[in-house]
Amino acid sequence: MKNLLWIILLLPLTPLFARDKKLGGYVLDRAAFGKIQSYCVDTQNMPPREVKVINQFVARESRPEGLLIQLSWHRLVSCRDGAPDAIVRLEFPHDDFSIFSRHDVNGVLFVFRPGSPSPIYETQEVSIPHLFNGDIDGFDTKVLEHEDLYFVVRILIHDWQKLSENLDAAAF
Repeated sequence: MKNLLWIILLLPLTPLFARDKKLGGYVLDRAAFGKIQSYCVDTQNMPPREVKVINQFVARESRPEGLLIQLSWHRLVSCRDGAPDAIVRLEFPHDDFSIFSRHDVNGVLFVFRPGSPSPIYETQEVSIPHLFNGDIDGFDTKVLEHEDLYFVVRILIHDWQKLSENLDAAAF
């Protein structure tokens, strides 16, 4: 029964692991997206609990063996430091009308040019059902939010690598 539960949880995520040539997100400004060399993670105007989850994720995944190392962009510690080419915003829109439970934990990633209100890139929304009986603001939610962050960053890295390959191939 426990294995079946995990299969149900991971089934919606299988397209993320497929070796598909399609992008997992939406590039809304290809030229600007292709020029990114530095970025910062924006957590302004977010609830303190979500800021803490995002900061913990970024700190852990910025280590030498972490996920963010796979992204060739240079991360600035703060959006005030220097002039980043891009501002990354990670969000957790909550779905209160899930078929699995009262709450789902969703994750999405946006990339903006500094000063622009419109994203140049966004991932598809990743949704991990919240099947636990624990408090929605409790440990289970933080774990699921971390998993959402992991998957949306994987989508970003995959898309960046795909677009970089296409740019390299066009140069020849």
